[in-house]
Amino acid sequence: MTNVSGVSARGLHHDVYVGLVLLIFCAVTFYITTTFDSVPAMLSQNIPATFFPRLILFVIAGLSVILIVSGLRRTPEKLGGIPGSVFLTAGVITLAIFLVKPLGTLLTVSLLSMTLTWLWGERSKTRIISLAIGLPAAIYLIFAIGLQVRFPAGVVLALFGAGG
Repeated sequence: MTNVSGVSARGLHHDVYVGLVLLIFCAVTFYITTTFDSVPAMLSQNIPATFFPRLILFVIAGLSVILIVSGLRRTPEKLGGIPGSVFLTAGVITLAIFLVKPLGTLLTVSLLSMTLTWLWGERSKTRIISLAIGLPAAIYLIFAIGLQVRFPAGVVLALFGAGG
């Protein structure tokens, strides 16, 4: 609903529309979680298969509401084109999805964080390496150790006998 100038035809800030689209996405995705098969109690790890997807959806929905409210308080502005970095980022994340199986979750997260950080303009090797080590380590500590969630180890780590 934008006119030639790129400003919303109804006078709303574009954040309102983005927030509404995200809320619709959350509602549809939440419905999809109701179709998940139940996991046998022996394999459930005390957490149902729907827990983490729904937790993430509630966080996204909450942030979407904040985005809508802040958008309602702002005046519409002219939108520019989509930067090429958006498409490059989407491509890298898509590639990362396919790397989880051969490389494992934690190694893929490490490579993804290094690549995206560099693509977004960070050139400090110390910061890039710190993130590439710190982020997977934090994910491992919180989820694998704290919540007992198992990650795919990947073919590469399996060759060295490392588990996920």
